[in-house]
Amino acid sequence: MAAEISLGGGYSIDLDDAQKFIDALQNQLQALQETAMQAGRDISVFPPGNDDYSAAWARAANAMAGQHFTWNRGKQQELIALIDKVTDVVNKYKQTEHDNTMRA
Repeated sequence: MAAEISLGGGYSIDLDDAQKFIDALQNQLQALQETAMQAGRDISVFPPGNDDYSAAWARAANAMAGQHFTWNRGKQQELIALIDKVTDVVNKYKQTEHDNTMRA
């Protein structure tokens, strides 16, 4: 059995699975980035008519698209922080193991 490494918050992963976990997080990050890029290009709502209700609807729809972008960007930042944290924990563990091996 491989060593477990703590990620904090009560979470831990098997050292052998750490790279798979990092890869999965990076795949999710890439999917969020692609979605944000596509939405930025494709989502722009124009009023369907020339009346006040159509203009209000378009403003509300564009605001929702903006909120999605803000949410998406926040999730990207969370994933980047988690990827960095897991990478740091794995590297520290490996360095400690290396140091302990050198002492033995």
